[in-house]
Amino acid sequence: MQAVLVASIIIWFAILVETVDKTPLRYRPFRCRNGWSVSQTVRCDGFRHCVDGSDEENCSPPVLLEQPAPTITAIVGTVMNLTCTAAGIPPPIIEWKMNGKQPEANCDWVSEDGNGHLSCRMRLIDSGNYSCVARQPKATVESSISIVTVTGNVCRDGYFNQVGTKKTCMKCFCSGVSNLCHAADLFRWNYTMEMNSWKMKYAVVQGLNLNPKQLTITVYDKFKDVPPNTAPYYRLPFRFIEYQVGSYGGIIRYKIEIDNTIYRTEDPDIILIGYNTTLLFRNKSQLIIGRSNDVSVLLHEANFRQLDGKRVSRDDLMTVLAYIDTFLIKMYPLNGTYWPAESSFVMDASTQLGYHGLGKVARVEECRCPHGYRGTSCERCDVGYNRVYRFLRTGACMPWEWHRAEYMKVSTTTTMRNYHYV
Repeated sequence: MQAVLVASIIIWFAILVETVDKTPLRYRPFRCRNGWSVSQTVRCDGFRHCVDGSDEENCSPPVLLEQPAPTITAIVGTVMNLTCTAAGIPPPIIEWKMNGKQPEANCDWVSEDGNGHLSCRMRLIDSGNYSCVARQPKATVESSISIVTVTGNVCRDGYFNQVGTKKTCMKCFCSGVSNLCHAADLFRWNYTMEMNSWKMKYAVVQGLNLNPKQLTITVYDKFKDVPPNTAPYYRLPFRFIEYQVGSYGGIIRYKIEIDNTIYRTEDPDIILIGYNTTLLFRNKSQLIIGRSNDVSVLLHEANFRQLDGKRVSRDDLMTVLAYIDTFLIKMYPLNGTYWPAESSFVMDASTQLGYHGLGKVARVEECRCPHGYRGTSCERCDVGYNRVYRFLRTGACMPWEWHRAEYMKVSTTTTMRNYHYV
């Protein structure tokens, strides 16, 4: 009977030890020689956490035992599984890199006792360089690069297919820094604003009929400040400007109410300006006098023209939408005078939230951005990077160190003021 009891205790203790071993590393104790316990996460970190220093003994750096294959081919929509194994004391934590960054939300990974597993639902933009990193508090070793190629794109390289179709291929814009993109999994929603809102500003445009055409835009905070005998524009506020690539393929809707007053037909109805590019839209529909006319404009390059009347490419429109500096809507006279209309302006946008009930966007891209860039079309600079208006049409995102070095080239002193803007 006593032998059976001892055997039961041994089995129970073995099960308990096994259970403890499978807990996360931060909860596992390391037993010092004097009987104290410290967390495994502080073992071999260069500091004595045990009084006798036993937590810094018998340490060995990480060594990779197994790593992913040098080249891997995956089909879009399938799951790719990678394994990486390393040995060392303490057991290293396995981390993963995809093009030098942490994998995105379409990937799951786990690390346990030096064994790491990565599982990703592959997208077209997930092609690139993958590696695993075995990390200890004082030592790190990274595997060789695994080149992953994702196949299954119905369009040729540098193009993506529009949502809901199989034959409509669109060129990747990606701010000119990447040619790897796919259709974004986003939903439509709206920006809405009253035309007579206190947030609205107003502008007078000069130079529309000059040759060569050069626009001079004067902005007024209050409509009462707009000079008489001018044809003013609404100047849309912050929510409709800056980063608007998610609005591509969306619709702008507003109303025009006119009477029998003579109005200028040669002036454009919409003026978009961004990155030294100006695009114009002219309403070609016949306006009905004495009633409210609904205007609907598709944000597509076919509906816009450049200042000189030339056609607009998708890159032209996407360049402006990447950062809209100025968004103007033409005002029409009513009862012989101009006054803010009592109507709404609605502009389609995109969001990750699907409960708005407006369906999915069809023509918005999602790009694989290089270091220093973020956003669906790489239109924003990442943390630690600022834009310099060189090299590319939309400028390039360069690290702060680069800006500091460039600034110091033209600096004449070494005061802190020289570093204020970098």
